[in-house]
Amino acid sequence: MNDELPDRLRVTAEAFEPDRDRMWSRVSEGMREARGVRAEPLRTGWRIPQLGFATGAAVLLIGAIVFFGQAMGLGPVTGPTTAPPAAGPGTRSPETAEPTSDAPSSDAEETTGSEATQGDSTPEVDEGPEWLWTDGSVDPGSNDYWSQSNLTLKNEEPIAELTVELRIAVGDGIVSTGSWNTANTVFTDAEVAEEDGFLVYRWTLRDGQVLPAGEYILAAQYNHEAGPRSADDDSYTFAAATDAGENGELAGDFE
Repeated sequence: MNDELPDRLRVTAEAFEPDRDRMWSRVSEGMREARGVRAEPLRTGWRIPQLGFATGAAVLLIGAIVFFGQAMGLGPVTGPTTAPPAAGPGTRSPETAEPTSDAPSSDAEETTGSEATQGDSTPEVDEGPEWLWTDGSVDPGSNDYWSQSNLTLKNEEPIAELTVELRIAVGDGIVSTGSWNTANTVFTDAEVAEEDGFLVYRWTLRDGQVLPAGEYILAAQYNHEAGPRSADDDSYTFAAATDAGENGELAGDFE
C-alpha cells in the first residue's frame, strides 16, 4: 500500500465541503414530483421506490461523510463527561458531613475542678472566712533605733470574741515601748511578754464588748539595736468568732 495514501485521504477529506443545500434541494424536488404526479396505478409502484431510494442515498451519503470525518479525526470528538474530582479534606458539604463515632464528645472534654486537681499533692491554702481580712506592715515612721509594727483588721461581720497576737523576733536591744489601737474602748490594752525567743503583744476584747463591722489598726512599738531592722521573722495571728457564732482564723507575716 502506498504510504502517501492516508495523507492524500486526509487532505481530500479536509478539503471536502459537502453542498448540503444542493442535496436537500434534490430531495425536496423529488418529494414535490411525487406529490404533483397524478395517481397512475401502473407507475405508482415505481415512483415510491425511486423516491425512497433517492432519500436513502442522500442520508447514506451524509452519514458516510460524517463517519469518515470522525474516523480521520476531523470532527468533534464526543465521549462521556469527565466525572468531577473526588472531594478532599475540607470539601465536605454540610448535607453530607456527619460526626464520626470516634470523635470525642463535649462531655468527655469537660472536666470538673475536682477531677482536674485530682492527684495534686499541693495542700490547699486556707484563706480564712470571707468576712475577715488582715494585714501586717512596718510603719514608715520607723528609724534605726525604734520601730512600729502595724496590724490591720477588716471585718464584715460583728465580732464577739477576738484574740490578736503579734510576735516580734527578739534581737539585741529589743525592748517594748508601748502599744495602741483605734478601738480603745473595745480592745483591752496589749499584754506584752517574751515567749520562745519572741516579744509577744496580745490583744483581746473587753468583757461584753462586740467589735462592729469596720476597719481597725493595732500597733506595737519597740526599741532595737542601731541600724535598720528586718521584720522577716515576725508574724501574727487573728482568732475570731462572729456574733452569730461563726469562727475564723488568719495568720500572716511581714515579708
